[in-house]
Amino acid sequence: MCELGKRLKEAREAKGLDLAQAAEVLKVRRVILEALEDCRFDELPEPPLARGYLKRYAQLLGLDAAPLLALYPMSTAQPAALESASSPKAPTAPIPGWLWVVPLVILLRLLGWWGYRSLYRPGTSTPTPPAPVAPSPPQQISLRIATQPTGARVYLDGFLLGQAPLEARVEAGERTLRIEAPGYQKYEQVITLQTDRSLSFTLTPAPPASSPSPSPNPTTSAPATGLTLRFEGTSWIRVTDGRTGRQLYEGTVAAGTQLSYPLPVVVRVGNAGVVRAIVNGQDRGRMGNAGQVVTQRFGQ
Repeated sequence: MCELGKRLKEAREAKGLDLAQAAEVLKVRRVILEALEDCRFDELPEPPLARGYLKRYAQLLGLDAAPLLALYPMSTAQPAALESASSPKAPTAPIPGWLWVVPLVILLRLLGWWGYRSLYRPGTSTPTPPAPVAPSPPQQISLRIATQPTGARVYLDGFLLGQAPLEARVEAGERTLRIEAPGYQKYEQVITLQTDRSLSFTLTPAPPASSPSPSPNPTTSAPATGLTLRFEGTSWIRVTDGRTGRQLYEGTVAAGTQLSYPLPVVVRVGNAGVVRAIVNGQDRGRMGNAGQVVTQRFGQ
């Protein structure tokens, strides 16, 4: 394993993520992240796109992307094989000795002409092209985010930075900032980062949602019909109507919340070990293991 793959794998394991979870957050195929960690660069897309995946993966793991990009090879093309076989040469007849005089005379004339040009005409020299300058690494700045309420999830260009309050090193330029917190309206804005910034945001409470959106107050009893989801911990969830494909809800739900929907529905959760499914009043148990991403259909 190369140094690049070793740093990525160690950072991912330190965060307690597996490749499937990382791929789900980044919205990329798992094989892309496996190829980066195993240094199988020939299995990745063209270098500009692959370097973009590497940059996004480093940001997710909380790593400085610049040193990792420097470790990524500029080209993964394999050199063409050289032909080593040579065909036998046909024997040639000996050259008469007097024929060597002709090229010698021509050579002496060329030397005389070159000497005349050098003595009586100003010489010209071909300017040496400047050495290529290596591109400077992208500028890094310090970004500090504080929110009211605290604990809101902060995203930059769609990648999770962490929960506020936080401080992170990010690349300068125009970036898309998004802040989410359960029970509050999502905040999103394009900001220009040129120097170190300290930003503070007060989120607006979300208006009461109508059924079948989640009830703001958790309940203890489940309806006799339909699907009820009880959250024994915090998990991201997306609920889709099983007939029309219309998205009914997507967001991060806190522990103690209970959501109810009519059947059929398709449910995808990011932490299946804390979500209990109750179908038509019957407890089906948790949807999976802790930290497991699970998609399940309920009803016909």
